[in-house]
Amino acid sequence: MAGRKISIHDACRDIWDIVVIGAGVSGSIAAREAARLGSRVLLVDKAVFPRRKVCGCFLNANALATLAQLDLTHLLVAGDAPPVRGVFVSAGRRQAYLPLPTGAALSRHWLDVQLSDEAMAAGASLLLGTEVHLLDNDVERCRLRLICGDNDVEISTRIVVAADGLTGGIARETPGCTRVIQSHSRIGVSAATTFVPKGYKPGTIQMAIGRDGYVGSLQVEDGHIEIAASLDPAAIRRSGLGGTVQRILQQSALPRFEGVGELKWQGTPPLSCQTLPAAGHRIFFVGDAAGYIEPFTGEGMAWALASGASVAPIAHQAARNYSKDLPGRWIAERKRLLRGRMRLCRLVTRSLRNQRLTELNVTLLGHLPFLARPFILWLNRPHILTSVPR
Repeated sequence: MAGRKISIHDACRDIWDIVVIGAGVSGSIAAREAARLGSRVLLVDKAVFPRRKVCGCFLNANALATLAQLDLTHLLVAGDAPPVRGVFVSAGRRQAYLPLPTGAALSRHWLDVQLSDEAMAAGASLLLGTEVHLLDNDVERCRLRLICGDNDVEISTRIVVAADGLTGGIARETPGCTRVIQSHSRIGVSAATTFVPKGYKPGTIQMAIGRDGYVGSLQVEDGHIEIAASLDPAAIRRSGLGGTVQRILQQSALPRFEGVGELKWQGTPPLSCQTLPAAGHRIFFVGDAAGYIEPFTGEGMAWALASGASVAPIAHQAARNYSKDLPGRWIAERKRLLRGRMRLCRLVTRSLRNQRLTELNVTLLGHLPFLARPFILWLNRPHILTSVPR
């Protein structure tokens, strides 16, 4: 039975099996898969869709494999997603082209709406423009406070899936959980532009690496270009978001963007963070709310899709017959899925902070690009999902 968009007053009329907080990639996938299993699911987001999201908008080969496992490849066709087959990397005036297993470019403005619609088609109810707070989680259920404008209500649910992103509000309200921000964490920023620089090659990621961070650009389905960056907080304090991005791009050998400093930039909290543990009593953290490492070329989107799909059967089982071992089961499953990939991304992004070393590596890869192939293939290998409902 298909779900629908509901009001805040509709939401408090009954006890839910699962409330998913956050209708981004992880949250919408978790809501869809749990609803397909038969859970009564409410998907809530504080934003009103469509909305912009700080993201590079690249679905790598791993992400595409997960969409195929979830029978969602039709979204690529419906969105007219352009294929992406390589990345130009520039450090200073040095440049290299690295072929990638074929991925796709889709704006979050479009994709998040489609994924929330897929969750509703599977039976989940959707409530937008609503803030959520955890009141308590007792033996049998969780109590949540919903705030939408002047409306303030309380609802009950057997299970909470927290997919509320880097802000991690639910983690801070959950007894026994701590939100840890890594020292020297960078800040994520993004903006969109309709300006296409001369020499820009569609179907490629353009990645400029500087002393204050790195900046990627990618043309998405409607022809505009999404620019996303990972920046040093001290540089942002000195030059602002747009000014820092503009300086990194000006120092690179890639096609030049005009008016970067005047674009409407959005930022995130620190990127490298973690919720410890990644589950509490009747609460499972997923996606960026569970933990995030700076990505480089689309890894974050792949992690979000896989973790959203993998938490669903555990949350569904917990709603039906809760046992104390289920939080630990989710923690172990998340480690199986992501730990090795996150470690490699951490090593790559940390090495990029040494500008001299990065320039030497880019020079080497410019002559011998095949040296990067084992790492690229390893990061793009498909996740093995367990218990995906059919």
